[in-house]
Amino acid sequence: MLGSCHYLPGFDHTHHASRRGRAVRLASAQGAMVSSLRTAWDAWRDGLAAHRQYEHLRSRGVPHEEAIQEALGVGWSRRQAARERAKPLWFAGRA
Repeated sequence: MLGSCHYLPGFDHTHHASRRGRAVRLASAQGAMVSSLRTAWDAWRDGLAAHRQYEHLRSRGVPHEEAIQEALGVGWSRRQAARERAKPLWFAGRA
């Protein structure tokens, strides 16, 4: 009967193995938390920059809708409109 028994690790071996497993799980959880915090920080920074640009445009007299579109980078912006108006002049200079 003793010859058929397999080696069973002692408490020290299982204790160290569980500590290593816990350290790995803790490290991966910390990595996920850091990644989430970094994403939230980047979103906060981008939102603050958009707000500052919006306030700058509004203080210069740009209407709300245009200021929102340009600050958020969506829709048709005043820069694109200026480029479209300047394009015929550029082609006329080349002719």
